[in-house]
Order: sequence, then structure tokens, then C-alpha cells
Amino acid sequence: MDEVLAAVEAGRPVNALMGTAALLLGSAIVVGGIPSFIPPGNLAAIVVGGVFIVFSIMIVNDILDLEADRVNAPWRPLPSGRLGVRLAWRLALTYTLLGLAATFLIEPMPETTFIALWFLALAHFYNFMGKKALIVGNIIVAFLTAFPLVYGVFIARHYLGPLWSSEDYLRVSIFWAMIFFSVLGREIAKGIVDVEGDRAAGSKTIANTYGESKAAALASSLYVTSIALSLLPPALGLVNIWYIAIILPVDTIVAAEAVRLIKSPARDTALSHKKRILILMLMSMIGLLVGSMKI
Repeated sequence: MDEVLAAVEAGRPVNALMGTAALLLGSAIVVGGIPSFIPPGNLAAIVVGGVFIVFSIMIVNDILDLEADRVNAPWRPLPSGRLGVRLAWRLALTYTLLGLAATFLIEPMPETTFIALWFLALAHFYNFMGKKALIVGNIIVAFLTAFPLVYGVFIARHYLGPLWSSEDYLRVSIFWAMIFFSVLGREIAKGIVDVEGDRAAGSKTIANTYGESKAAALASSLYVTSIALSLLPPALGLVNIWYIAIILPVDTIVAAEAVRLIKSPARDTALSHKKRILILMLMSMIGLLVGSMKI
């Protein structure tokens, strides 16, 4: 049972579910409502496939980051010894095969499988090489995190056809950019937490190359960019009033987080910061969904 729990934990289920939620969000915001047009069987395959593919990516990441995590996150399944490396490789392969198998049940075919393979290839480029290149790895992670939003639009277009206006696509584009810049900021801030381990593992980050203060300043500027982008949809009349009611409080807290990070670019501050930002991102996704509904 301990190994089963460790296998699930290593897959980062919260990240996997948020990625799947972002995909469904992409479909929802472009049609202005819940994407009920997706057949239940297809929806189940999307969730299962998305979760397993993310699980496989995260486990490979943790295997390759084992030495760094012995310093940065010794409580995780692999560095703590709750999950062995050989078993982790087997799990990564199993999760990959299960995830790809699920894509064969998702319309449109074979495009969905090709997209999943491309997503896996880019993610593993990050795992094996990208993270060692200054900021390149951060950009890849931010892009991959925001990508499901675009794929959700692709799914909706398949079922419903090109029924939307340029305003709908503009709204999706702004939302994508908001997610991209906020995730990029969080990834750079995470480097402050992982300075020692990343340096030992040979990974280059803004924090271990230029210092924690510059990393905090850059992360905060990216948060501010995301906040500025979040003000465009209401200014352009692309969202309803509920968007403002949810997003403005989130923006205010994110701005406060940015100021706190700049004032104290220390490991403890960044560690608690990255957890709070994740919660704020989830709240933002709710705001994007509700704000896009045609009510």
C-alpha cells in the first residue's frame, strides 16, 4: 500500500488534474458554457489519458532530479526511498502506454495521439536536456502548462465546427498568455527554493546563476504582466461581470505575493509562495470559466 501511494504521489495528481481541467476550460471558454458536447466516453478517455501522461512525465522528471531532490525535497517518494528507481522507470513506461492507449479512444483520431506524442517529446526534452539550459526549461514548462487550453479549443472545434467569432479566439489567446506568464513566474520563483540542489545537479536557473534577488524580481515582473493581461478581457468586453468579481481579488493577492517575494527572496518565502500561487492559479481558472459564460 505504501508503494501504491508513493506511485500516485510521484505522479503529482494535483498537477495532472489541473492540466485536464485546463483542457476542459479551453473548450468551455470558447463556447461560453460547460462543454457538454463531449461524449461521456470521450470525456473519460481525455481525463484518464491526460492524468496518465502527466504522471509519466512527472515520474521521469523525479528520477532524473533524484540527486537534486535529495537536497531540495527529501520527502518526495524517490529521495525518501518509498519508491525505488527501477520501479519508478517501470511505472513511467506503464503510465505512458496507458495514457497513449487512452488517446486512441479520443476524437479526433489520429490527431489526438500525434499531439500526445508531441507533448511527451517536448516534456522529455525538458526532463533530459531543457532544464539544464538557463530559462529554456522554465519556458518549456510554462508552454506545456498552458497548452491544454489550446487543445481544449481544438477538441471543441472538432465537435462543433468553426462557430466562433474573432472575439472568442482573442479571449482564449489572452487567457493562454495569462497562464503562460504566471506559470513562468512561478517556475522562476521555484528556482529560489531549489538553488542548492539545482546547482549540484548542473541545472541552470536564474536564482543559482544571477542570484535570488534577480530571480524574485523577474518572477514578480512576469506576475505583473499576467495581471495586466487579465485586465484586457473586461476592457474589451470579452467577459461578463463575474470575471471581474473573481479575477480582481486574485490579482490583488498575486500582486501582494510579488511584493513579498521581492522584499524577501529567501528559500522559506519562495517555498510557501509557490504553494499559494498554485492555489491562486486554480482560483483564476474558475474565474476564466465563469467569466466566459454567456449569461
